Amino acid sequence: MYARTISDVELIKQTRDGLVSGFETLVRRYHPRCMRLAMGILNNKEESEEAVQDSFMKVYSNIDTFRGEAKFSTWLHKILYNVSMTRLRKRKNFVDVTIVEDRYDKRLLHAEPDNSPMKTIEDRDLIDNITSVMDMLPDRYKPVMHLFYMEEATIEEIAHIMDISRDNVKVRLYRGRALLREMIAERLEKDVTP
Repeated sequence: MYARTISDVELIKQTRDGLVSGFETLVRRYHPRCMRLAMGILNNKEESEEAVQDSFMKVYSNIDTFRGEAKFSTWLHKILYNVSMTRLRKRKNFVDVTIVEDRYDKRLLHAEPDNSPMKTIEDRDLIDNITSVMDMLPDRYKPVMHLFYMEEATIEEIAHIMDISRDNVKVRLYRGRALLREMIAERLEKDVTP
C-alpha cells in the first residue's frame, strides 16, 4: 500500500501497535505543512525545525491520548501551535498588538486560476509578496491568517488549535486582513513611487 492511500486513522493504529513506519509516514505526510505553520509563527528556520521536531515527539509519546474527536491534522496543529507559541513567548521581544478593524476583500488571497504562463508567474509573485508581508504581521494575527489561508483550516479548527473562541478567531481574521491590506497597499505604493 502506498503512503498516500493509507488513512491517518490506519497510520495512528499502526503507531499505537508499535509499527514505527506508520508514524514515519505521518511525519512525512505532515512535515511540510507543520514547517509552514511554525515558520508563520516563529519566522526562524532553525527554531521552526526544532518546534516541529518537538511537536512530533509529543505526538508520538501521546498518540494513545488521541481520541479522534477532531482530525489528526487539527490535533497535530494544536500541539505545534502551543509549542511554537511557548517558544515565541520566551523571546524577549514578544509583543501583543491590537490593530484597528477594517474591511478586506478575500479575493486578494484567492484569485481565480488562469493557466497562462504569464498569469502563473504573476500569481507566484503575488503569493510570494503576500507571504512575505504576512510574515511581518504581529504575532497575534500570523497563526490565524496562516492556518486559514495557507492550511485552509476552518474557523472551528482554528479555534480548537489555538484554544480560543470562534468569535476571537473571526476578530483576529478580520483585523489581520485589514492590516495585511494596509501593508500590501504600502508595499505597492513604494514599488510604484519613483
